[in-house]
Amino acid sequence: GLKITSHVHPLPGREGETLAMDVALAGSADAEGLLVVSSGCHGVEGYCGSGVQVHALRDREWLEHASQRGLAVLYIHALNPFGFSHLRRVTHENVDLNRNFQDFSAPLPVNEGYPALHPLLLPAHWPPDAANVAAITSYVQTNGMARFQAGVTQGQHAFPDGLFFGGTAPTWSNRTLREVLRQH
Repeated sequence: GLKITSHVHPLPGREGETLAMDVALAGSADAEGLLVVSSGCHGVEGYCGSGVQVHALRDREWLEHASQRGLAVLYIHALNPFGFSHLRRVTHENVDLNRNFQDFSAPLPVNEGYPALHPLLLPAHWPPDAANVAAITSYVQTNGMARFQAGVTQGQHAFPDGLFFGGTAPTWSNRTLREVLRQH
């Protein structure tokens, strides 16, 4: 029963469907506080997040509890609709969305450990061969698992085809989310 605003994505889904970031507000637009409940930052995780949102929308006790405390609830469905549809973590720009919220007018963070790992994580031949596995094993033995994990998962802004790429500019999802938040 809530009004839904759809922000249409520029590309179609994997089955040619229209993609959108959908937004609904439960409660008063002038409420004292605003709780944001989103899904699908990492596209494929959107299924679980959608379930949480649907449950929350149907939970009258929870909605009443929020209202009594002066909260409106803003539901943002599918922050990354492209990744959601295409069963990918990343956006259509190959960007890991949660690493895309940077000040792009300033120098971007540098992940010093990633350049050495990039060719090991994305070898020229797929699937990885025994030499690749040995190189990764050697890296871990020499540098430790914590450094390997940090180098991989910290995110990076230098390799657009790489893992956990944060982008070099705001993505469609980033810009659209910021627009939605400014409106509310």
